[in-house]
Amino acid sequence: MTVSVAAWLTPGNAERNRTVSQGPRAFDARGLATMHHILVQLSEVALRPRFAETCKAFGDVVWCDDLDDLVVRAAAREALAVVVDSADRQGRATSGAVARIRARNPNLPIVLWCERRGLADRIGALLGAGISALIFRDESELERRLLTSITRASDVAFQQLTDQALHRRIPTPFIPVARFCLDHAVTIPRAEMIARSVGMSPKTLAGQLRRAGLPPVSALVMWAKALSAAYRLEKTTESVANIARSLGFSSGSALRRLLKRCTNETPQALREPGGFGWALRCFERFLVKVQTQR
Repeated sequence: MTVSVAAWLTPGNAERNRTVSQGPRAFDARGLATMHHILVQLSEVALRPRFAETCKAFGDVVWCDDLDDLVVRAAAREALAVVVDSADRQGRATSGAVARIRARNPNLPIVLWCERRGLADRIGALLGAGISALIFRDESELERRLLTSITRASDVAFQQLTDQALHRRIPTPFIPVARFCLDHAVTIPRAEMIARSVGMSPKTLAGQLRRAGLPPVSALVMWAKALSAAYRLEKTTESVANIARSLGFSSGSALRRLLKRCTNETPQALREPGGFGWALRCFERFLVKVQTQR
């Protein structure tokens, strides 16, 4: 689905009076599919049990032995991410398939999960083809690394739209602070890390934000998570539970409470066209309210 910036940010007649959902809303033209798929191509069948056990919380894992099949399946909307080995079961390099997938879908996460041994001869081609992340097979935190690679809020449209809101409502010197929170929503950034990113101590940053009429770091982190969740709810078919887990929430219910507090909407409502635009406008209104109270 391609949506212009104007369409994201311009409220319709019904949305201008939007208050709270009256109940579950109809699914749009994307259909009733809500399960997301991770497409996985590995060089050995024996590797599948380990991967499946580690990543069972992500949803359906679809095994692809044939690289052509992998390319075809990656074009489907339900494809959440692609995980490839450096070669297929016949020993053929996967860089060509990665390049074909990347040409069709520039924003789809493509993760290389492979052995360190023998990678030197193929890594250049794979990087050029467009892999998003590299995870070595001997790393112990496969689930966390894969989760971060898949759910990183690196979509160009997300950055452009949130940047517009930041430039409208936040003084220029503090835009990097809000940008850091948005870009690191998945990693649960601490106040020390955020302050360090702009060369300040947490105490100094807190005082500067207060004097500029801006919310504290904790509120910016909260809104970063809400905006990231709202964007993914509308753009993808990820489950609420998966989004919640990737953003550091203990359950889907915790994410639902945050979205209700920030947007007065349910996740189901935010899946509708314009859901992210609504969340973005709520964020701007929040900033205006904070500024008028100080």
